[in-house]
Amino acid sequence: MAQTSDGMTFKDAIVLVSSDGTTYKDISGFGASVAVDEGERATPEQHTFEGDTPIVLAGKRAQTKVTVRYVYTDATSDAFDEIEDMYATEGGEIHLKYSPKGGQWFTASPAIIKKPGYPGGDAKADAVVMCEFVIACSELTRSAASS
Repeated sequence: MAQTSDGMTFKDAIVLVSSDGTTYKDISGFGASVAVDEGERATPEQHTFEGDTPIVLAGKRAQTKVTVRYVYTDATSDAFDEIEDMYATEGGEIHLKYSPKGGQWFTASPAIIKKPGYPGGDAKADAVVMCEFVIACSELTRSAASS
């Protein structure tokens, strides 16, 4: 197979959040990174008295966690306010969609906010105040940008 020439960066990513899965708010202007801890599949194994290698089977997948880092501001209706409001609601449900460049959406819908990510920092004040929130979902689904 020939080497691709179609790589891309994450610099123009789009990140959307919603409390209901219908009306999304674009937090891309605050967003700094998206990290995905894939839903690892369990692989049970068992050795027997004969043979040197184990029997390995495919188990079920674990939850997928997504961590979004973003810039904190004191403004109302910023990314922090959106996430904090969703976290404070019973169940902490969130719907998240992101796209590296607008061609494909990766969607966690619905998901649960595990960690709302309050602002913190260092007294040396040479860095932008950042927050991050962590969500857990059963899986990420992929769809074309039109959806």
